[in-house]
Order: sequence, then structure tokens, then C-alpha cells
Amino acid sequence: MKTKFNFSAIVFLIILFNVNLAIAGWTTQTSNDEMDGTTNCFAHSQDVRPTKAMSFPYAKVRAWLGVGTDGKSEWAYIGFSEEPNIINKKVGNGYGTIKTRIKWGDRVEEISLTQDWGSKFIHFNYDSQIIAKIAKHGKVMIELDWFRQGKRYFVFSLQGSSAALAKIRNSCGRKK
Repeated sequence: MKTKFNFSAIVFLIILFNVNLAIAGWTTQTSNDEMDGTTNCFAHSQDVRPTKAMSFPYAKVRAWLGVGTDGKSEWAYIGFSEEPNIINKKVGNGYGTIKTRIKWGDRVEEISLTQDWGSKFIHFNYDSQIIAKIAKHGKVMIELDWFRQGKRYFVFSLQGSSAALAKIRNSCGRKK
């Protein structure tokens, strides 16, 4: 009987742990550069697909919303499983500027993003404002005009982002 109780308790704890992870929704990681001794810390949402499926060759694209810090500065970005092929970009020297819309709760705003050529990441301008909104809201939707796919919308849960941001700031020595 004692063995059965311990097994049940372990199963209960595993389920409880997994439920807490699902509720939190955001994960963190730390990256150490052995060459120069620097540390970067990252918090990111779960991977999502666009609200409307894309066709080949983009059918398997997934995205996540992230925040990084090196202890001195912070930056916000969207990462993709493969290079996003966004159209209607203003071309700069080694990068493109994307004008699009973002929705925080019920409020739609115009924003500007940048993507280095060949990169799987799109970066927000005005990082501190975006990061404050990530911590404040429950979800965010971003519109991207994808080559031969049209406008696609990615919805990211922000549940657990505040705790994840506090964790990376603490891990990398940044006080906010």
C-alpha cells in the first residue's frame, strides 16, 4: 500500500508540475560566451503557427516572441523556424524595415520592425515600450504580409511573461 501511495504522489506532482509549466507559457534560458565571458539571458513564448495556415514552402513555419538581455540592455524580437519572407519592406543597408500592425488586447497600433537580410529574427524598434507591453498584456497579435501567402497573423500568449522577464533580469544582473 505504501508503494501505491508513493506512485500516486509522484504522478500527482508530475501532473501539477506540467500544469504549472502550461500556465506559465514562457521559458527562459541563459547563454554564456566562453571567449569573452559575457552572458545573455532570454525569455520566450511558446511556439505558435499563424492563425491561417500557409501553403508550401511555408506550411511548417512556427514563431515565438522573445526578450533578451545582457544585463546592460534589453531587446524584443520574434523568432521563426525558418527565414520569414515578408514583403513590402523598405530596404536598408543589410536589413529591411517592416511597417505593420500589432494588437495589444483590443488596441491596434502601427509599428516598425527590422529584419537583417537572411535572418530568422525580426526585431522591434522601441524595445523598452514593447517589453513593458509584453509584461502588461495577456496576449498580442502581429500582422505580417508574407510572400505569396498574404497577411498572416501570429497570436502570442503573454501569460507568464512578467515572471520570465524578472527571472532573466535577475540572472543577468539587470534591475528594472
